Amino acid sequence: MFIEALILLIDLGFVCGMTYLLPIGQAYHYWVPFILLIPGYIIGIALTWLILTCFALPFKKDKEYKKPNKWANFWLTEAITYIDNHSGARIKFRNKMELPKERFLLVCNHRSKFDPMLLTKLYGHKGLSFISKPTNFKIPLGGHFMKATCYLSIDRYDKLKSLETMKKAGELIESGFVSIGVFPEGTRSEDNNLHEFHEGVFSIAKKVNCPIVVVTLDGTENIHVNFPKRRTKVYYDMIEILYPSDYENMIAKEISDHVYQKMYESLGK
Repeated sequence: MFIEALILLIDLGFVCGMTYLLPIGQAYHYWVPFILLIPGYIIGIALTWLILTCFALPFKKDKEYKKPNKWANFWLTEAITYIDNHSGARIKFRNKMELPKERFLLVCNHRSKFDPMLLTKLYGHKGLSFISKPTNFKIPLGGHFMKATCYLSIDRYDKLKSLETMKKAGELIESGFVSIGVFPEGTRSEDNNLHEFHEGVFSIAKKVNCPIVVVTLDGTENIHVNFPKRRTKVYYDMIEILYPSDYENMIAKEISDHVYQKMYESLGK
């Protein structure tokens, strides 16, 4: 909400300044401040974008950050929250439990580009980063903040590079700097069905013995369809939290099958 407040502050400042400068006094001039709210808001967005640029550019896209920068995390989470709030998405909680005190691996189904954005809105300020495809790091400004917040790029077509990314994810969790969010399906579902999991993501938790937070999002695939005509209800379900003692006798494939079944049942509600 910080970015929204900043834009509105600039907007009101513009309106007050222009109202003071314009010769307003007669009755038919009283509507002018209300008209000025529109260009003022646009100016607010432009100046906020400039502020974000000033904060983002010092963070290098080609640098590997060993721990997240607090300012990068703040601005990235606030920017994503602003976009989410204006996308028309409204989260309805089916079930929400208290997150583990230690760092964790969060796994979720994947239907839309809004999936990681909504999860960032919920948990970004708590230190949640994602494993993401390389093209997402090319997003203007966002790519800079993502790198500095320890988002990890994964090459789905190179097994060795994928394993290296998984290793880095485990190290970040183990270091206590961030929790990591992953989408076991590997890519967005085109038909909104739950597709086969890449079991390797669960090896992250097995290696560092961290909790696995299992959630589903239902309805995100409709956000871009409904925007801007109507709001979209997105159903969030935190299905369960698997602690190391819950899966210590399971291999990654068994954890993957268990989580898949739980997600399948949740999405069938």
